[in-house]
Amino acid sequence: MDHKRASILAFLKTRGQATLGEVASHLEVSKQGALRHLEGLEAAGLATMAPALPHGPGRPENAYRLTAAAGEHFPTGHRELTGELVDFMTNEQLKQFFERRAARLEAEYAPRLAGLDFEARVRELARLATEHGHMAEVVELDEGGLAIRHCNCPIQDVAARTGLPCVNEQHMYERLLSADVERTTWMAEAADDCTYVMKENEKKVG
Repeated sequence: MDHKRASILAFLKTRGQATLGEVASHLEVSKQGALRHLEGLEAAGLATMAPALPHGPGRPENAYRLTAAAGEHFPTGHRELTGELVDFMTNEQLKQFFERRAARLEAEYAPRLAGLDFEARVRELARLATEHGHMAEVVELDEGGLAIRHCNCPIQDVAARTGLPCVNEQHMYERLLSADVERTTWMAEAADDCTYVMKENEKKVG
């Protein structure tokens, strides 16, 4: 699969749906160029077109969404390995494993967040999470504040069975952001994403 079509799949994964114009803007190509890639994805059974959800006055638009078959094209690397961890390690061993994993990620992330303000740290964390296969995006909440949505989980099977990776990730976000972090949706409970809502602590550190 070429880069443009892979980029469309990732865009639709995070957005849920998108019009032809939105896809063209994302790719920075003409609508005709975007249509060519979308038609290729439709022919491959990875995308489908249907009326867009209402979003205000004006002519109704069509929007593109992913099909179930598209799920095979997203990062799932480590699922077999982590599935074996659950089967062959004790609960205490699993707890220690994911604690060490979170500590390693925290040590990697911290220097890249140093000196950034709160919003910039949140956006950088989302970018780093995407590098590790989570396909994350930052959402600006209507009531104020920010959230990070993970639209893919490379170790979803283990997360659903133990909850350990997610708990450690949540605590890691709290430490890196000096913020209260609440997980409001979880893929393991049949949600389309895992959403972490961040509220900056009023008391500044240092």
